Amino acid sequence: MATEVRSDGSLDRLQQNFFLPLQLLAIPWMVEIIDQAFFRGQLVFVVIPRALIGIPGIFLSAISHANFSHLIGNSISFAIFSWIILAKSRKDYWATLLLGWLGGGLACWLFGFSPAHGLSGVVYSLFGYLLLIGWLEKRFIPLLISVFVLVQYSYVIWGVLPTAPGVAWWGHLYGFLIGAFAAYGVYREPGHLHTPD
Repeated sequence: MATEVRSDGSLDRLQQNFFLPLQLLAIPWMVEIIDQAFFRGQLVFVVIPRALIGIPGIFLSAISHANFSHLIGNSISFAIFSWIILAKSRKDYWATLLLGWLGGGLACWLFGFSPAHGLSGVVYSLFGYLLLIGWLEKRFIPLLISVFVLVQYSYVIWGVLPTAPGVAWWGHLYGFLIGAFAAYGVYREPGHLHTPD
């Protein structure tokens, strides 16, 4: 009987982990649909550096995108990186997500070069966490995750450099550094007992 409860609990957790990123993505998708349907792409919530009018963008810029192409690119990476982290730890996921969302928005407001918006800063926070966590914890599964992400998604790192015109690379850089900081903040010492969360 206890085995059945554990199995059901694991299945429920797996389902929750699968749908959670999709539920979060529903927010920017709804915003973009409303934007394109009723505002012709003019409904944008940007973070404007060091301007009072840009403060709401600290909280809202991650759900705002230039067009569907911009949103699709961010959505795919966000979902993949989210699923990988959730397979390890929900607590780590929420910590990294919230730090990337709010910390990244604040960093862009304080140190950005021009108005910016999009989910990519959060994506880079998840990416930064994934690259660093395995090397910090020095346990097989987290290390395997870090190596996998490094091998499969190493091209993503170029987004932190000013290589593409019109791309807020500084948001990617701040997000990446915040993700690495999050990994350092939540990692478990080698030998520390890890329980599912």
